[in-house]
Amino acid sequence: MKLSSLKLSTKFTFAISLILLVFCIVFSFLLYYLLKNRVIEDANERTLVIMTQIAAVGDYVKSTLRPKMFEILPDIKDEFVVEAMSTTHVTQEVMKRFNKDLKDYVYRRVSDNPLNPKNKADALHNEMIGFFRQNPERSSWNGIKKIEGMEFLIRVKGIKAEKGCLKCHGNPAQAPKGLVKKYGTKSGFNWQEGGIIGAESVTIPLASTLSQIRGIAISTFIFGFATLVYLFLSLQGAFWKLVSKPINSLTRIFNGIAKGTEPLKQDLPIKARDEIGELTESFNQMARHLYHAHEGLRENAETLHSIFEGISDPLALVNPDCSLEITNSAYRAWAEKGINAVFSEKCHPENCIDEMHCPVCFLEKVKREKKAVSEYWEGDDGHFYYVHLYPVFDDSGNVVKAVHYVKDITEKRRIEEQMRRAEKLAAVGQLSAGIAHEINNPLGGIRLCFNNLMTTSMDEETSKTHIEVINSGLARIQDIIRQLLDFSKQSSLNISEVSVKKMIEDVLRLTDYLISKKGIAVVMNQFQDMPHVQVDLNKMEQVFLNIILNAVHAMDSGTGTLTIETSSDNGYCDIRFTDNGPGIPDDVMPSIFDPFFTTKSVGDGTGLGLSVCKSIVEQHNGRIMVENFEKGARFTVRLPVSTK
Repeated sequence: MKLSSLKLSTKFTFAISLILLVFCIVFSFLLYYLLKNRVIEDANERTLVIMTQIAAVGDYVKSTLRPKMFEILPDIKDEFVVEAMSTTHVTQEVMKRFNKDLKDYVYRRVSDNPLNPKNKADALHNEMIGFFRQNPERSSWNGIKKIEGMEFLIRVKGIKAEKGCLKCHGNPAQAPKGLVKKYGTKSGFNWQEGGIIGAESVTIPLASTLSQIRGIAISTFIFGFATLVYLFLSLQGAFWKLVSKPINSLTRIFNGIAKGTEPLKQDLPIKARDEIGELTESFNQMARHLYHAHEGLRENAETLHSIFEGISDPLALVNPDCSLEITNSAYRAWAEKGINAVFSEKCHPENCIDEMHCPVCFLEKVKREKKAVSEYWEGDDGHFYYVHLYPVFDDSGNVVKAVHYVKDITEKRRIEEQMRRAEKLAAVGQLSAGIAHEINNPLGGIRLCFNNLMTTSMDEETSKTHIEVINSGLARIQDIIRQLLDFSKQSSLNISEVSVKKMIEDVLRLTDYLISKKGIAVVMNQFQDMPHVQVDLNKMEQVFLNIILNAVHAMDSGTGTLTIETSSDNGYCDIRFTDNGPGIPDDVMPSIFDPFFTTKSVGDGTGLGLSVCKSIVEQHNGRIMVENFEKGARFTVRLPVSTK
């Protein structure tokens, strides 16, 4: 069972139990550690006292007793009285009498080169003698050593050979005869003054003392744990009474509200002004808030449902299999009429064909590309529709539903076409003066040639030249009329691959008279090696014509310059028209593409030109943008390049 699934009271019990157990264990270990350290400190102090006492006895023998004996008894200078002259013997005898009352203390004075073989150093003391020889600055060492598996506190002091020691331990030939007679000359001689010749130690066993300390620690742990268990049970009872029981009551009511068995709008009685009382008050406030929020949501849901149903255009939530989850009345009405712009029960994704355009194809595109799809689509009934599908994603980023919105734009398309027609005719009216001028020039030449042919006798060659001039003028007039008719006639979208440079040059021919009349210079840059675009030539020329006419009107006579340049990148071609007029005011800029918006005087403009241009460019999956550029304005038309 996971800890997160346990009840609060159980978690509290486990937590308190663990805390108490850890506390008892830590307290017992600390107690054992402190008592052990205290025992070791006491033992160190006692060994220091004993070692100091022994050193005092030895110093007395060396500096007082032994010299006095030689002074009082000069006849025994060659003798050796071990009981009075041997420091080692005296100190050991003193400790034997000391141990009659305190048996735990073990004193040893040994050497690795003793006179008496009984005082031969063991392995431990040999190790310590070597330590003092390697560390001559150290006079003593104390610590805990394990001997035969038992712990002992030991204090060791290094023994240095003094000048008085050499009388007996220097040259054996000069040593007292009694000493040589007693111990021989094999060992205990040839000491050097200041050298480490042995070690003396006091050892105290710690096993029994540490065992007693462990017993005290265990007893303390048991007693403390029993006390803490009693305290824990008391706390647990108080916690259940004061915390668990009220919380269980709140939990029961919470579950009842969630299951619908308890009313949402209710106030629980507050029995105390403590934290539980505050929690109960918070619950009452939350319950009231949830009740009002629930009522508000219900009212909002009813309002939203009314709004959703009242939307005049079809709107629905569609599942990936084309089944409908939520629909409004308009959507259901279209489905009953069999309009194929909306989904029906017979719609299946496997019926989608990539080459065809239908709502099923649009939904498959949404699922495949995981982004919204907006399409203008002509149905089988001859109507035009705007179809929009917006994807709804799950946590993994998969499309699980789509919002389907459809609008019948047949009437809008008809009005837009009328607007384009009206704007085109308006542009033709603006061009009439230029057209009249273009036609009048060749007509004058034709009339002059006719008069010459009719009134003047001329040779055949001259007559042939006049006839060629007449034919050239008529061809020129015919070409101008054809271009004017092509531009003004109404036609459906007819996509073809077109050169951007040729389109611009054709439009500039139509505006040549107006541009020349105002003395405006035209600069064309970066038109070499430009890719072709897929557009309706007639409609795109209308866009370029409108932009150029607006630029001509914005510039002053004789000082204006119109710069036309192109660039291509990422599958798009940008055509930029830059003038050096006054630019577009900031407050006008957001509205220039709005229908019927114009800054010209009444009768000078319809306000449809740029709106129609924007519509035409967007029909070609392009964009039209405007910005103020240095001194003047810049219009940019972005069109997709041909993939052929």
